[in-house]
Amino acid sequence: MSVPQWNLSELVSSTDPQSIKTDLEAMVKDHREFADDYRGRIAALDAEGLRNMLERKDELALRYEGVQEYCSLLFASNMTDPVANELNSAYMKAGTEASKAMAAIGIELGQLLLSRPELMDDPALSDYRHYLERRSRAAPYLLSEAEEKIIMTKDQNGIQMLSKLQGKWLSTRTFEVEIAGQKRSLGIGELYAYMYDPERATRRAVYESIGSTLKRDELLWSDILRTIVADHAAMCKLRGYSSPLEPTLLANDISSGAVEALMRVVQDHVGLCQRYFRIKARLLGLERLGSWDLRAPLPSVPDRKYSWDEAKDIVLSTFRDFDGQFGEWAGDMFERGRIDAQVRRGKRTGAFCSTWVNGRSAFILQSYNGRLNDVNTLAHEMGHAVHAYLYTRAQNYSNCHVSLCIAECGSLMGELLLAERLKDEAASREERQHILVKVLDGFTLSVFQEGFRFLFESSLYEEMEAGVELDGEKISKLWRAAQDRFYGDAVEWLEDSEWDWARFPHHYFAGTRFYNYPYTFAQLFVFSLYRMYKEQGPDFVPAFKELLASGSSRSAAELAAGLGMDIEDPEFWLKGIEQAKAFMAELESTMGDQ
Repeated sequence: MSVPQWNLSELVSSTDPQSIKTDLEAMVKDHREFADDYRGRIAALDAEGLRNMLERKDELALRYEGVQEYCSLLFASNMTDPVANELNSAYMKAGTEASKAMAAIGIELGQLLLSRPELMDDPALSDYRHYLERRSRAAPYLLSEAEEKIIMTKDQNGIQMLSKLQGKWLSTRTFEVEIAGQKRSLGIGELYAYMYDPERATRRAVYESIGSTLKRDELLWSDILRTIVADHAAMCKLRGYSSPLEPTLLANDISSGAVEALMRVVQDHVGLCQRYFRIKARLLGLERLGSWDLRAPLPSVPDRKYSWDEAKDIVLSTFRDFDGQFGEWAGDMFERGRIDAQVRRGKRTGAFCSTWVNGRSAFILQSYNGRLNDVNTLAHEMGHAVHAYLYTRAQNYSNCHVSLCIAECGSLMGELLLAERLKDEAASREERQHILVKVLDGFTLSVFQEGFRFLFESSLYEEMEAGVELDGEKISKLWRAAQDRFYGDAVEWLEDSEWDWARFPHHYFAGTRFYNYPYTFAQLFVFSLYRMYKEQGPDFVPAFKELLASGSSRSAAELAAGLGMDIEDPEFWLKGIEQAKAFMAELESTMGDQ
């Protein structure tokens, strides 16, 4: 199976490592010069002057976006490559130095907006209005320039390196597992494919290997996570945040009321999750699901492998059928070599799509093993890419930092469109069941797994505040307790499965805490949008494209209001629950006496 590797050369003028380092040095120099031009002058700027400064700042960011993206993506594609490691370290160091140079600009801009809020209403700044509103809300939590620089240096040599260590360590572990009677040593990327294997014994062996292997390194995982949690808690107190959650609310441009309404609805409907697990157990011929069955395919469906060309054709036609422009941009991703789908040791686990604003495009990374799940992942990441094509054409650079809550809208819609197409083409009841199970697997994992992970992360801060030592055993108990609140007795757990928290990179991302609730937010949000699409048909498409094209120029609440929805009202989130119930009812209608 011929699977592509991306071509990153378009990001830089030269791929020579020394040329890359020279560009990074120039980036630091130019940021320092920009900061010197405005240091001490921002308070006196009028609206036109402020606009000129923001346009210059955007141009500067775009000038060096490519070289930073190159270093980051090269490292993600092979964390064991010495050159990739060297360039990624140089990029992280240069990025920190550039940010330190700009620290005073951010502080002075915040002070200006707090002292003269009327500037944000000036027509000259209309393209930057929401960006400035967000900077204004964050301004009270900024410290002095010297303190901000110290924190950046501390992060560069502290939590950023720990986050990097977790990813590198996991990507280089060897997992011993018996598959079809043969003992094999697999990397984590290779192992993930077998989580979806039709053989229950294989799935169980995979999860047993994951649990036992993670447990062996419990000191590493727990020390890294405890340090990241302690660092975040300390920084929140230093900056004056009301809780460890508040920084992520500001970063995601969302209110606490919206998150409270969301999580209330999710916790009130854990019975729906448990109901689905019992339905799936029946379909698998089991009394109860094991934790190794949560992603299992149905036994009645052939273990089909999709070639890369088949996956490409399916995704392209799915996107074209929804909207011609969607299909055109998806095709551009394939034609320009923007996708790295090869399975390799040392490659970052999971999948992602990274936006290239200056190129009005994106890059996709995944490990393609030919299963339906991999086709689904391709559709998901392609949804991200099309989202990027839309907002990079409609917005300035400052409005291209999409919050995590909205960032998943294009991707999850891509999954649902793919499922709709595959359902329509299903040749049998069993194939239709298979597709519905895939949709509901994704829903329950995004809404309820990410939901319990939100509770898990919250409990880490609560326990640390109470003076509890967060060693590996304690962290694992908190993980299992959060799971049990959502899954109840609907799932049987393997020994050592409580160590599963250690493999999720989201818990370790430097500077990004509470990464999980945005997935829950997006899943229910998009299920509601999909319900609207089924009701309105093609008339829905322009409104959806406008939402995606907005980038970060409007908040999630404003985007929802434009569609007549209130995200602080639990009734809104119930629309997504109702769509899930509709899928579940459709699945049950196919079961008969099963």
